Amino acid sequence: MRLIIKHITHYRYEQAPKHMIQLLRLTPRLEAHQRTVEWRITTPGKQTAFSDAFGNISHSHVMNTPPTSLDITVQGIVDVMPLQQGTITDDDKQTSLPVLAYMVPTPLTGCSDAIKTIAAKTLPKGLHTGDDVLQLATAICNHVSYVTGSTDVTSTAEQSFAQGSGVCQDHAHIMIAACRSLGISARYVSGYVDPGNSHAAASHAWVDVWLNTHWISVDVTNAIFASDSHCRLAIGRDYLDACPVRGVREGGLTEQLDVSVTVQTLQQ
Repeated sequence: MRLIIKHITHYRYEQAPKHMIQLLRLTPRLEAHQRTVEWRITTPGKQTAFSDAFGNISHSHVMNTPPTSLDITVQGIVDVMPLQQGTITDDDKQTSLPVLAYMVPTPLTGCSDAIKTIAAKTLPKGLHTGDDVLQLATAICNHVSYVTGSTDVTSTAEQSFAQGSGVCQDHAHIMIAACRSLGISARYVSGYVDPGNSHAAASHAWVDVWLNTHWISVDVTNAIFASDSHCRLAIGRDYLDACPVRGVREGGLTEQLDVSVTVQTLQQ
């Protein structure tokens, strides 16, 4: 499937900041099943490209005396091939990190007793197959309703599970915590998706689960395998490792942030 993507992040500050540094993970990953036809990141400041420890194509964005209003604009075309039951192939060439790196707990993916319980009850014989992955995703979605605005980027898996509501980021964090409680490595994926009639927004998050010899990619929010409607931007242990934009600034007082993402599809 061909995905035509446009992503605009607009910042407005009460006063002009003195200095700004941002990390941009806004370029599709180089993976066997997806090919970038064209891609452009437009920023008002200088960009420097590099590959991070997770194999994500990243850019540092630096501005001295930035204006009170600025945009980061991404637009391009990506061809994505269907995945066989979510199987990711040819992934290890991008990173030297071992699979066990995705067993490392983080503050956002901490596992409460309640998450451990739902994982154990759903899969009493353990997680071994793609069907097991979907079964666990379904159990999580049945417990945690998709409610826009019910959490924010600082919400943890434990918090969103306890309140019973969240968004795709929360579903991903809970899935990661549940998998790790079963002794299975799992990693966070950020990217874009053609939402169709699903709950997913065009800017989306899902999970890769390690099944002994390969990764299975699952859209937890919709309890389906990720496939040709999903464009992968970045992977990591959690949201902070893979979020599209992360940074710090000096000055500026209050900040207003608006994000607009559109994904159009063309059948190949």
